[in-house]
Amino acid sequence: MAPISSLVALAISAHLAHGHYTFVRIKADGEWKEPLQYIRNKTDPYNERVPAGGANFLYRGWNWPTFNVDFPESQRCGRDHMAHAKETDVLTVKAGDTIEIAHQRYEPMEWVDGMFNNCPDGYGTCHPDYAYAQDFNHPGPLLVHLSKVPDGQDVTAYDGSGDWVKIHSVGMNNSIDSPVNWLLYSRQPPRLPFVIPAQTPPGQYLMRMDVLWSGAQPGQIQAQMYPSCAQLNIVSDSKTALPEGVRIPEIFADDQPGILTSREMLNMQSVDANFTYAGGPLWDGMELVVDKPVSVE
Repeated sequence: MAPISSLVALAISAHLAHGHYTFVRIKADGEWKEPLQYIRNKTDPYNERVPAGGANFLYRGWNWPTFNVDFPESQRCGRDHMAHAKETDVLTVKAGDTIEIAHQRYEPMEWVDGMFNNCPDGYGTCHPDYAYAQDFNHPGPLLVHLSKVPDGQDVTAYDGSGDWVKIHSVGMNNSIDSPVNWLLYSRQPPRLPFVIPAQTPPGQYLMRMDVLWSGAQPGQIQAQMYPSCAQLNIVSDSKTALPEGVRIPEIFADDQPGILTSREMLNMQSVDANFTYAGGPLWDGMELVVDKPVSVE
């Protein structure tokens, strides 16, 4: 990689003061696992394919956003994730189990025990000096996908280039008073438990977690992704076949649903007509359904 310029060094300093986020922790069997124990790490610093997001350099830091012009592997599971796959444990869960995920606003070099231990209200991460959970500093939906490892491969050697099926999302809860109310976009966001569909067939999987800032504007602002992937072994008696999935990064291109929005939606004034969350349809274990906001009058 090219040397980091003084411009980038300044950007690093600024970033440490107001980091974005990465999912780093899973709760299974009622227990929060160690940070990055089952989730692939990312390489930092890392040079991407082309400049993006208004930046005039290729550098990306650990918590920096990923854009749909970055390398495909970066968009799937995080920057240079395959370099960390072998060192990542594989979590065994049962189809139908409830698991939970938690994100981190700080760089690994900044982590201290207080960010993970004794967090209020059962959160998996928290601010070390304050009694509240870590926030998400961009609006947008939580998207969780599964990608089954091809037969004959091991999850630690799988790059996520196959199909992905969305199994969970958290989006908006809108009303007349709050026309664009992203549930995660608050100082105290909700905890994030969800169920691995009981109909999921057995096998090894990558589980992709992301909160996508779906506020892109044509030719101006690019959507931001913050993907990371857990390595799972799902135990199941199900004979159900997974439905047809989507491909990443193709599903996050500018011409796909949920990526480009109007200026009004970006400014949280109104939801675009027929808006659906990015990442394809949602599998509820029985069928694929359109993943869209539900208004509350």
